[in-house]
Amino acid sequence: MPTSLQELGEFSLIDRIVQRLGVAAARNILVPPGDDAAAWRVEEGCAAVATIDVLTEGTHWRLDTMTLGDAGWRAVAANVSDLVAMGAIPDYLLVGLGLGIDVTLDEVDDLAEGMLEACLAHHVRIAGGDIVRSNTTTISIAAYGHSLPLAEVRAPFLRRNRAQPGDRVAVSGSLGASAAGLAIIEALREREPGAEVLTRAHRRPRARVPLGPAAVRAGIACGMDISDGLMQDLGHIAAASNVGIEVDANTVPLEQAAVDLLGAEAALDFALGGGEDFELILTGAADDLKRLDQAATGGTPVSLVGRVVADHPGEVIVFTDDGTPYEPTRRGWDQLR
Repeated sequence: MPTSLQELGEFSLIDRIVQRLGVAAARNILVPPGDDAAAWRVEEGCAAVATIDVLTEGTHWRLDTMTLGDAGWRAVAANVSDLVAMGAIPDYLLVGLGLGIDVTLDEVDDLAEGMLEACLAHHVRIAGGDIVRSNTTTISIAAYGHSLPLAEVRAPFLRRNRAQPGDRVAVSGSLGASAAGLAIIEALREREPGAEVLTRAHRRPRARVPLGPAAVRAGIACGMDISDGLMQDLGHIAAASNVGIEVDANTVPLEQAAVDLLGAEAALDFALGGGEDFELILTGAADDLKRLDQAATGGTPVSLVGRVVADHPGEVIVFTDDGTPYEPTRRGWDQLR
């Protein structure tokens, strides 16, 4: 039995990964994994929605803080989150792997297991992909989904350029857990009570699959996911919509474990600028957002945290209780900086 990638070879390795994926491999589509391209039916009356993301070792993850299985999970979750952030329903993934020179067969198996578990958690399947050797391990995923039926909704997509003065700003879940989890891992504090909530949020985040389509059905037109940090991503909405956004610091939902282990100020800074939470930002009428919070959205709370204004277009300002602007230690991530 082959024990290394060299002994196994490219196509046998692909077959092995497909087998390891189990039910996460899309075997019952029109053209399943194994040909030059995959093919599947598109939902009638819906728009196709697609995205692509690249995760690179050393930039998006480090093997001293997580396994390749964790990296595989995160790659799936990040792409699913981009579809959900548009209000779409995820369907299939195409996966491109660049395997670093030191990657072992066991690590590839672990990567496949992580992707399998993430696919099951997010109700998607892998329709195909490709593998190459690389100087640095890279996971590139193209994700495909579909909108709600176009005839049934007024605005079928959540867009960054649809925020309007007078809208309220809401976020799902709690923020800052992923960045706090990385801080806990780097400080060698993983064994402390409560730390597992944070480290799991960093290594195996969950995309808010039911919430995006539910927001579209509720009439919400503006949204995106929080991958680069709340302030950074709100800044994208502010710029695209030519509006200002104001956030009330005391309304930002913090992960309680981060407050307990790292303190309230650090937890707030992680919530505002940490990134990789994969929660959703939504803007719209307060009543619509409150109804969404009470709807069947997978048990995910939705919290009002701010407002859209005509003043200071393109700028995001966080205010404390006394009306003083608050500046966190960082506003978020830029992939090229």
